[in-house]
Amino acid sequence: MNGVDVTSAPEVDERQALRQSIEDDKAELLDAVDELKAAVQHQFQLRERISAHPVPWLVGGFLLGLWLSSRGRSSD
Repeated sequence: MNGVDVTSAPEVDERQALRQSIEDDKAELLDAVDELKAAVQHQFQLRERISAHPVPWLVGGFLLGLWLSSRGRSSD
């Protein structure tokens, strides 16, 4: 065939459709990853979580300090 790539029209259309599908899927995946990043960052913003409910964090910190100090005394 003289080194000429003869591709029929249906094959070209199918390739173009596959390329478009891949591009669409890639865009959807990037959007999903961005949404996931935002959700994770929102979930782990400690400063906002503490400022929203400071009393449980203060009590928890106090109890943790009390527990750690009692462990140090019992091992001596």
